[in-house]
Amino acid sequence: MRSFRPLAFAFGLTVFTAASPAAAEPLAYSIVHETETALPEDLGAVHALRLVNLRWSPYEGRKARVAVSKIDNTSSVASYTASDQYGQTDVSWAFQTVPVNGIEAMITDALNQSGRFRLIERQAINNVLREQDFGSSGRVAQPSAAATGQVLGAEYLVEAVITSYDPGVTSKSTNIGGIATAAGLGGGLGALVGGLSINSSSAALGMNIRLIDATTSEVVFTKQINREIKESGLGFGGGAIAGGAALGGFVGQYSRTPIGQAVQAAIHEAVYELAKQVGAKPASGSVVRVQGPQAFLNLGAGSVQVGDRLSVARLGEALIDPETGISLGSTETPVGEVQVTQVQDRFSIAMVQGGAKIEAKDRVISMATPEPIEFGPMLDELAEKPKKPRRR
Repeated sequence: MRSFRPLAFAFGLTVFTAASPAAAEPLAYSIVHETETALPEDLGAVHALRLVNLRWSPYEGRKARVAVSKIDNTSSVASYTASDQYGQTDVSWAFQTVPVNGIEAMITDALNQSGRFRLIERQAINNVLREQDFGSSGRVAQPSAAATGQVLGAEYLVEAVITSYDPGVTSKSTNIGGIATAAGLGGGLGALVGGLSINSSSAALGMNIRLIDATTSEVVFTKQINREIKESGLGFGGGAIAGGAALGGFVGQYSRTPIGQAVQAAIHEAVYELAKQVGAKPASGSVVRVQGPQAFLNLGAGSVQVGDRLSVARLGEALIDPETGISLGSTETPVGEVQVTQVQDRFSIAMVQGGAKIEAKDRVISMATPEPIEFGPMLDELAEKPKKPRRR
């Protein structure tokens, strides 16, 4: 069941309802007790529990290639990395430490669930490169060896920094809602020995999300997100909690705790913002090779279509900040245009226009207008804590 209001205008954008079957759907819906409510453009006033479980609208347009960088933790709470976060289910250690790779898995899953991104694996890239090196060593039968030169590049890097982490617990020799105490867990969790107990139903997370242009290293978007669960939604939404629940193991259990739900709400808000940013930007990439009047681009299906025109620019010398040593980007000199004639899964072929002198590594940017993103109105119910349905 979906919650709608009559056709209206919000934030200067047309709001589409069930009465407009041909209209595009809003970016995402909040799901509470099997009721779907379209989310508004600005999630600032939306209650955290309304963001725990989302359904993203189907999307067939351009998908940006993104890679998720390792999660950084600058909060006063120590980090903890579990090598088997997918297989084990105990989460009690996450009440005194920040589960950085569990949060990384949740961000990756949410990006994938949105359908707006093509995810490029970067955390396991060393293993991929080692396998490729082994395949080219001569010790492996060539038909079965991993080919080199096929690793896809990312257009954007997604970075997340945990700035505050408050799970709302104190160290006591008690259980946490049926979850085993740390005292019975064994080695590796010395800081948790003594057990834990929830001292309040409040849990909060602060997270800074950043979108970085992988070509220029420019930070193109950043936002501080703070989410608090003042009353646990434990079991909220039943077994239908999207994303984390599907991963199973630690992430599935963690997403049902107060702090886990605060993390999930913050992640969904972050991905929502990233989808808005990337969806408003034209496809961009690089020239891989020039062969006569043809230019081979690293933009494939989902990024460009036959007939698209792209401007071409040549990057100048990187500008390095002398105080920080960080690249501030590069100057760009326009050199011409190309028009796409063929599109493959991972690349496209374009004809050079007007005899422009285009070279490999030149930057290309689509001149096509990005598909607009639709949103719902800000309803009063979205600002309120979800109420449990009455039993009949």
